[in-house]
Amino acid sequence: MKNKLLFLFLFFFTLHAEEKEIIIPLSTRNFLTSVYVSPLTSSNFSEDYLESLRTILVFDLNTNGSSHVEKKGNNDFNIDIDITGKDLSALILYARGGITKTLGPYPLSGNLSSDRRLIHQFADDLTLIMTGTRGVSNSKIIFAIQFPEKTPHGYDYKSEIWEIDYDGENKRQVTRENSYCITPVFFPTLGPFTENKFLYVNYKKGQPKIYLGSFEDKKGVPLVSLRGNQLLPAISKRGDMIAFICDASGRADLFVQLFSKSHGLMGKPIQAYSYPNSVQASPTFRPDGKKIAFVSDKNGTPRIFIIDTPYPGRDVKPNPLCITKKFRHNTCPSWSPDGTKLAYSAMIDGTRQIMVYDFLTKEEIQLTTGSSHKENPTWAPNSLHLIYNTVDPSSSELFIVNLKQKDVMQITTGPGKKHYPAWEPTRGPL
Repeated sequence: MKNKLLFLFLFFFTLHAEEKEIIIPLSTRNFLTSVYVSPLTSSNFSEDYLESLRTILVFDLNTNGSSHVEKKGNNDFNIDIDITGKDLSALILYARGGITKTLGPYPLSGNLSSDRRLIHQFADDLTLIMTGTRGVSNSKIIFAIQFPEKTPHGYDYKSEIWEIDYDGENKRQVTRENSYCITPVFFPTLGPFTENKFLYVNYKKGQPKIYLGSFEDKKGVPLVSLRGNQLLPAISKRGDMIAFICDASGRADLFVQLFSKSHGLMGKPIQAYSYPNSVQASPTFRPDGKKIAFVSDKNGTPRIFIIDTPYPGRDVKPNPLCITKKFRHNTCPSWSPDGTKLAYSAMIDGTRQIMVYDFLTKEEIQLTTGSSHKENPTWAPNSLHLIYNTVDPSSSELFIVNLKQKDVMQITTGPGKKHYPAWEPTRGPL
């Protein structure tokens, strides 16, 4: 029953492919700023430790989508790093304008696990100076890992929520439900109700239900009291609404629910869209909250539609607009934080690839190739990077890509199928 529900709501397919090569077939390449980073020297830390810190920094700057570290020469930026005592500081020289700026100090502990996050912060601060947009190196990603569990009757599947740094390091198990937990979602705004919390779907009571999880506690609590199966929660950027799929009316319909970061759910769920003999799935809010994109097979094959977001007391008749027409089986939409693009998965020549719909040009752009199926794209806060999972019979892994470079970064390895990644947003204050 569980597998049938997953197929019904998430449009799962039996996928038999192996990853060969992934490229971004974009027609143009954006200019990457050249950066020189000086060696790190200090009498307080070992050479191996200092080289590890520099390697992390170079990696961050090479994958931020805007810069590339090169040997010393005619570079756009020269970063001279100094470690005095245990404090790391930097002098940044913009070669063209002769402008200098200092960063720091950043207090080093000597523990690589914690200091790598400090270097991520340093890299993000450098990216902000060089590009005007903060980097995403210091952000985290939550996702689900599915493991088979042997039983007297064969194999059952368990899935828990995990957390990692954006580069795949500092992996940590978040839930211990001994159940099937999927589709975690960060809260975009912080308040008394949402601090250190996230949403996910849990099959603990048989039916899938939306749970409120905590990064400080291994077990969550049910959030939505609506009867029936509940799946695929999404939260508006302002944190004032939750969208999800529920079959309380007998079919998989789209619902929205008012929400407060201080108090939680507000009022009753509103049925946002329903269509006879069809399945709705995977809602995602436009950043201003006024539109919702979602998947529906109302016209036969799954396509992505957009409707106005309903509000209590506002009589809005849904008038869905289909925006994906180029390929079949469009699923897993994700609206970029800047509102200009929508990432999704589409079936192309028998393989699911990551696509990007550009609202400015009305184009559907193929972002990936290769023989592995790819699903569940989610944007980073900078609207430049995407994370997604591959889907193979033996394993599924997480990959990060950005719109400016063709290189794809695999950030997970090891046992278990990794899927449903969610990128930590840039949050508002408490």
